[in-house]
Amino acid sequence: MFRRGVSVARRVVAPRLRGTHVWIQPQPLYTQWIKPRSAIRLTEPARRYTTHSSLYLRTHTDLPPQLSTMDAPYPVPGSDGFVTLSFYSFFSLQSIQTTRSHLQAQWEALGIVGRVYVSNEGINAQLSVPFAKIIDLREWLEHSAVFRGRISRFNWALEHSQAFKALHVRVRPLVAAGVEVGLDVLANEPEYVEPKDWGKELDTPDALVLDMRNTYEYRVGRFDNAVCPDVDTFREELDQVRTMCSTRPRDAPILMYCTGGIRCSVAGAVLRGDGLTNVKTLRGGVIAYGQHVRKTQESRFRGKNFTFDKRRGEVVTSEILAKCDQCGSECDTFVNCAHTSCNLLFIQCPGCAEKHKKTCGRELCVERAQLSHEERVKQKLPPQWSHRERVRPELVFRDGVAHNPLDN
Repeated sequence: MFRRGVSVARRVVAPRLRGTHVWIQPQPLYTQWIKPRSAIRLTEPARRYTTHSSLYLRTHTDLPPQLSTMDAPYPVPGSDGFVTLSFYSFFSLQSIQTTRSHLQAQWEALGIVGRVYVSNEGINAQLSVPFAKIIDLREWLEHSAVFRGRISRFNWALEHSQAFKALHVRVRPLVAAGVEVGLDVLANEPEYVEPKDWGKELDTPDALVLDMRNTYEYRVGRFDNAVCPDVDTFREELDQVRTMCSTRPRDAPILMYCTGGIRCSVAGAVLRGDGLTNVKTLRGGVIAYGQHVRKTQESRFRGKNFTFDKRRGEVVTSEILAKCDQCGSECDTFVNCAHTSCNLLFIQCPGCAEKHKKTCGRELCVERAQLSHEERVKQKLPPQWSHRERVRPELVFRDGVAHNPLDN
């Protein structure tokens, strides 16, 4: 059932304390000593650790009893020594610019790369972290006056590598919902369903299963019978979902899932605010469900989970649901056109990648993709597509080549 060459992920035993050091031994190749800056504090009697009932809408708390075991079991890092993870949390965040500057400087010093959004409503982070710095990151969070007790267990990726080139911390809405989503709205959280119980929920009679991702994500992987609105932004999707659900009885079952959970936390809260009472979402999204699949070898999800980083996707099951946009062969590998001013997002098989020099096939793109980086920067062109065209290859491909009116 599973793609050849993809084995069940090996788990790293939980770190254990030895005096003032934390010992981590995932595999002999990565055996190492890690000495956190405040490891001595980890051996002292822990203060009481209490949290809000939600894992995502968090209140300020004391230090947890064992920083070194909060995120166990730890994954095996990629060949480059990095692990990829994500987390989000809703809480009142003040002094946003100061927080942004601290995150940028101090996480960068730890060698962390990724994408982080901060706003008055909290934080949303997707990171690649050097394996040796995992404990340091957790320790930093739990000794921070801003984040202490507010970040639940890391949501480990299914496949690990340095998935980002650099660290970018930006002040912006955690999710582009198109409506004001304050903490008062987010307090109407949907009910979170654990991955192991999700299959049972999918069998609920008359349940509306909503895929809250983009259409291109849905294209390469999905749960059967899920509905993915045919729109291009989360803002448009939320509007359409609210319209769809407005005609259903208030207690009719609604099941939602997305990549890592945050879009469903927001959308579910909005629907609950609209008066719908039976809204449930998959805790941790497809990422967490994929971890469940690796353990049980049983899956209701088919295909690949799209990711917004260099990996462009993680294998959940062996089924390939899509086709190459250039030749029509079975394929589920998303790429961006190698001509950076084009940057078209499409599915490309290895044969077409070789034939078209990793581009969309436009003559301009093939030529410019072979220039040196310095020459491309010097001769940079304006964006070649609208957002809708850039993520809808079916609108621009004809006979295996993308066609742009700018070429005429």
